[in-house]
Amino acid sequence: MPIITQGLGRLSADERGTLAGVLDHGYETRLLGENPFPTVDQRLRDVLLADATDAAQQQLEAGILFALGQIAPYHWPETQVVAPMPVCRIVRPIRDTGETILHLNAGILAPMMAVLAPHVVNGQVQGLAGLRATVHRRHVQLHLADGGSTSTVALSGKSFRQWAATLAFAEQVIGPERLPVLDGGLTVAERDVIRAGRIPGPVALASALLRRLRILGDTFWLTVRTDGPDGMRVDWAGGRSAAQVAAALVHPLTGLAGERFYVTRVVDGSVTIIATGISGEPTAKLALHQAPLTATPPFTRVDVTAAWAEFKRVMTAPNPSFPRVEVAAR
Repeated sequence: MPIITQGLGRLSADERGTLAGVLDHGYETRLLGENPFPTVDQRLRDVLLADATDAAQQQLEAGILFALGQIAPYHWPETQVVAPMPVCRIVRPIRDTGETILHLNAGILAPMMAVLAPHVVNGQVQGLAGLRATVHRRHVQLHLADGGSTSTVALSGKSFRQWAATLAFAEQVIGPERLPVLDGGLTVAERDVIRAGRIPGPVALASALLRRLRILGDTFWLTVRTDGPDGMRVDWAGGRSAAQVAAALVHPLTGLAGERFYVTRVVDGSVTIIATGISGEPTAKLALHQAPLTATPPFTRVDVTAAWAEFKRVMTAPNPSFPRVEVAAR
């Protein structure tokens, strides 16, 4: 809300009147491919919820979203008693700098880095090729080694000790023979991956969805995967229904970018959104599916007891070390 208030303060009275007109006008027909009013000026959308336009920023955010969509097996409990485990508390895109700030708890950050940190398995790079990290006093900044200095995602409220424990967890999961590299230039293997295509699937759509991830509500589990070169599929339990999420994603001011949207409900209860540009050609496809809480999750639990023990050991150690990561004391 403070970010929206600040953005509205930059608009003229006429521009605020335009926003009010859009909000007062029903937009429900956008779910069926009709645009009931002229295209909203991009500047008006940006003051409310700006999308990343830099290619490196989009790839970084897309990689983080897909990593968050893979961590459910690492923190799913052994017992049948479960509680909502949203993957993030707050996502804050910063309008002036282009940076996005994530508020994640340790139960999410540690497995996320285990998936996200680049490492080599059987000669192949796993994780996000080119990912690097800089540790500050109160946060950690993620960036791409081949990206610009302003293309960053900040992990808010993370101390040196918490980050060291997070890396210890990740190394325990990955294995000591394949330790991730989170500082320095690109490796030869990473360059090969980047040339072939660092992120599978629609990068801009994944980045935009990360910035709107809280519309899912407090989910019990979440999976995100690609669905063809231009598509994504998101499955979750708990939180908001697929219909509610779809309605939010086609909102003319804070929804996904697109001229027209075609939303359909599929036999399995999922909802599919197809976004089109001005020419009418499809630009992205997103499948949304909310599973019943009683349904068996579509993944197998991974035992990370040893990894969490290592996390706790580092958290209580007298002087945690910071291997393979750049540290900025500011």
